[in-house]
Formats: sequence, C-alpha cells, structure tokens
Amino acid sequence: MSCRYIKRVLFLSALLCMASANLCAQYNWVVYPNTPGTPYRFDDVYFINPNQGWLVDPIVFENSLPRVISTYGRVFETKNGGITWTLVHDSMYSYLRSVGFIDSLHGFIGNLGDQTVTADTIPMYATTDGGKTLTPVNFPSPRPKGICGISVVNSSVVYAYGRYFGPSVLAKTIDGGKTWKTYDMSPYASVGLIDGWFWSKDTGFITGQNGANSVILHTNDGGTTWQTVYSATRNDTDHVWKIFFPSRNIGYGSIEYTGDLQNRGGNYKTYFVKTSDGGKTWAEHPFIPNYDEEGCGFINDTVGWIGGWTGMSYKTTDGGNTWALDSSFGIASVPNTQPLPYINRFRKFGDSLFYASGNTIYKLMLYNASQNNQEGTSSNSLLVTNFPNPYNTQTTILYTLPRSSSYVHFEVFDVIGRLVFTKQLGAEMAGEHELHYDQPLAPGEYYYTVTTDNFKGTRKMVVVNK
Repeated sequence: MSCRYIKRVLFLSALLCMASANLCAQYNWVVYPNTPGTPYRFDDVYFINPNQGWLVDPIVFENSLPRVISTYGRVFETKNGGITWTLVHDSMYSYLRSVGFIDSLHGFIGNLGDQTVTADTIPMYATTDGGKTLTPVNFPSPRPKGICGISVVNSSVVYAYGRYFGPSVLAKTIDGGKTWKTYDMSPYASVGLIDGWFWSKDTGFITGQNGANSVILHTNDGGTTWQTVYSATRNDTDHVWKIFFPSRNIGYGSIEYTGDLQNRGGNYKTYFVKTSDGGKTWAEHPFIPNYDEEGCGFINDTVGWIGGWTGMSYKTTDGGNTWALDSSFGIASVPNTQPLPYINRFRKFGDSLFYASGNTIYKLMLYNASQNNQEGTSSNSLLVTNFPNPYNTQTTILYTLPRSSSYVHFEVFDVIGRLVFTKQLGAEMAGEHELHYDQPLAPGEYYYTVTTDNFKGTRKMVVVNK
C-alpha cells in the first residue's frame, strides 16, 4: 500500500469526522511561555489579523489595596499570534485602559485619565508607528476625561467612549482619527460609559450606568440618536461592564455591582443580561452570588465565560443557564504575575481565534475529544491529520493549505493545555505538506495545531509505550 494512498484515506476520514466535531469540542485556555507578566492586569488586547495584535496594561503599584500610588502604562505588540510579545512603549504615569488599531501602524490607546490614580490626564492617544510613539488626541468639547473602550469599525470610522465614573462622552471619527466629534451622553448614562459593540459605521451599542441602574444604548444612525434598549429596575447600583455578540442575534453583557457592600454584609446577588433578537430586548439572568463581574466573552452562541475581580472565571456551555468554574484559567506561569486571572477583556478574531486579557494573556485552543476528530466546521478550519496514530517515537503530520501563506506555525499541547513544543515553519505555498515529528513525549494524549495566515487546524494524537 503506497504512502500516497494512506494519505488520501486519512484525509477522507478526517473530512467525514468534521461534521460532528463541534459536538465534542473541548476548550482550554493556554499561556505561552514568553507571555509578559504584570503585577496588576492587562486591561485590553486587540488583533488586526491572526498574527498581529497589541496589549496594554497600567502596571499599578499599591501600598495597600485599594490605594494606588503610581502607574506605568505599557504597550506590547505580537506578530506571531501571541507566541512572543515585544514591549514597544512604556509610559510614565499612564493608566492605559483600552486599545484599537486600524492597521499595522495606525491605532488608538485609551487612558483612564483619573488624577486619583495617574498624573496623566490625556484621555486618548493616537499612534502612527505601531504603538511606539503616542500622540495626544485633541478632542473638541464636550471633552472626555478618560476612554474605557474603543470600537474600530473600519479604516475611517472609530468610536471611543468613557469613562465608567464619568463624564459620559462618546467620541467618533469618520476620517481615521484626523478629526473627532464628541457627544454628551449623560442624559442616557448619567454615571458613565464603559464598553461598546458596533456592527457597522451606523449600527451599534454602548454600555454604562444611568443613576443607580445599568444600561445598554443602541444607535442605528451613527450615534446621532440613541435608544435605551436595556435599563435595570432594581436600583442596585451597577453597570454593564462588557458587551459581547457571538452572532448577530445572540449577545451577552456582564453586570458589575458597584454599591455599598458593607451595608449588605458583603452579600449581594449578581446578574448578566442576554439578547436573542439582535439587541432589541435584553433579559436579566442570575449569575454567581457575590461575584465581581467584568470580562464577558463567547466563542459561539452557547459557550462562553465571565471573569472579573473575584478571581477565577466561570464557563457556560448552555447559553448561560448554568455556570461552572473553569480551571484552565489562572495558570500563573509568568513571573511577577497575579495568581488569579482577573479577566477584563475577551477578544474574538474570526471563527476560532479567541483571547482573554487579565493577569496574563490567554489564548483559547479548541480540541475535539471524540475519536480523532478534526477541529470545528468553520470556513477557517484547516484539514490536518497524522500517521501513524497512535505512535511511539515518530509520526508524520499531513496538512493541506487552501492557499499560500506567509506564516505557518506548528504547536503541540498536552491535555490540560500546556504548550510542549512549538516550531515556526515559515512561508509555504498552497497544496499538501508534511512535517515529521519525532520530539520525545511521555505516553499519553496530545493535541497539535497548524496555524496559517487565515486558517487553523487541530487534531489529537496519542503516544504509546514501546
């Protein structure tokens, strides 16, 4: 039997398995060995393609919680999908809160601008060299005092909003940041604005707090007018901290309680909100009692996570009906890093790339636990297989590139998501490719991933004793 015949059989078998792959998917968050650490947390992360992204943190140093005595904001860049990060900017006394980029050079970085925690009162910076140099954005009146969130719609239209404790100001550019228009949003969110989600230059949502209640606002005319599509009625002193749409109709929002814990004896109920009609209506659902919610993200309509200052993150696989602690978060493998994840931001790129920023940067790896199924059925999935499998000392990885790629990367993870091997394969042409893998591994199950400019494939392999 020829080697080429074996290859064809293996690829046909893998194709047959793809249809049922999502039914058995396992989701594990991993931390690359060269990920930077932070004694506080990374507040935001943003990618313009599967390889290039940016990361910001305030590096807050404290004598004793919650008093902050100084901050140093940093900007990191990756060009290989988070495998390594390079420090490109180090600000003195900046509380860098948010980030968004138009392309590889042009972007915006929001600063909290709170004089109680930082001497830097500039609300937002622009960069034209990939984050190396930051230039203050000159906003007109009403001028925001801090920017908590940035939504990049396209190369011309960008929205920025903040802060969570006021004033509530929305900023918009339609010329890539050359000029800005600002809007006083206090009639809709008297306390502050926090997050947003825009489907187009005209249609989107922003979140915050109005009086004692959390709110979600919607526009379909580019921010000229706004409609309150969700407003809590509990007078519970809380705000919608993050909003996330895994699809056009399904969306979620995390609600952070900001009231007086002492008067409640330290006990309070928590909620998240969900929409099933594209944001027209939102319903409250109970979450984990006494949990300080912040980060919220979903890989699809039913599988998602909520994290925050309480520490560990919770995961749902049934659209929020039930929640369970996710033990794959919180691996403090990076020096000088908080031991708990404290997730503030989830970012999804395409159908399968998912990142979370908190005490470090987590990348979601999607595995299939049934047989040796190929990962997912997404249009961005890459068909991969290997033979023999199981194997003892050596196996051959087979993969087909639908089109040429300037970047191909190979990784191997153990069953709990730890990276055990990584190799840059460089640029490759479209067509079939082979990789002979003979690195020593202890007997057991492993998952390998081949990642290109626009595609990714993951498959299970088994190492056996001689």
